[in-house]
Amino acid sequence: MAVGTLPYCAVALSAIGGGVIAFGAVVAIASVVLMSMSRDGLIPRVFEKVSPRTATPVAGPLIVAAVLALPAAFASLDAVMNLCTVGTLAIMAVVNIAVIALRRREPALARAFRVPLYPVVPLLGVGFCLYLRYETGWTTCIQFAVFLAVGLLVCVGCGRRNSTPATAAVTTPGATDAVPQEA
Repeated sequence: MAVGTLPYCAVALSAIGGGVIAFGAVVAIASVVLMSMSRDGLIPRVFEKVSPRTATPVAGPLIVAAVLALPAAFASLDAVMNLCTVGTLAIMAVVNIAVIALRRREPALARAFRVPLYPVVPLLGVGFCLYLRYETGWTTCIQFAVFLAVGLLVCVGCGRRNSTPATAAVTTPGATDAVPQEA
């Protein structure tokens, strides 16, 4: 190997290592989020199963890895990266909007961290996310909208019958909504 190619090899190995680490992080985070949603009954119960030995999700990481790996194996790298970028930008935009909404809805809530230059920073965050989303192209946005629609259908379909809030709202037979009278 020539000395001049060493920097290129280092960059390539760093990119591969970074991709593997990012993939592992996405799988780990997504499986924990899916476990929580499954416990609430919003998605199938298979995601809530945990290992008795490690207390970590069992099926979730395997399902998430398969769902992420299949498109990556057959689609172009640009399409996969653009879709991941749009998903990340959507999450960041929602977080910035949530900061503004929570600050308005719960102004007295104790906070460990306060956003500097509020509301300028969250509004800039949303603006930059929208600009970067625009730069990924309309094809990616349509693909992302399809993924969101499928996810919404799964959540609504499972959540309508199984969600914890929905089942808690059902009144038990014989129960009345009347306020007890004092004697």
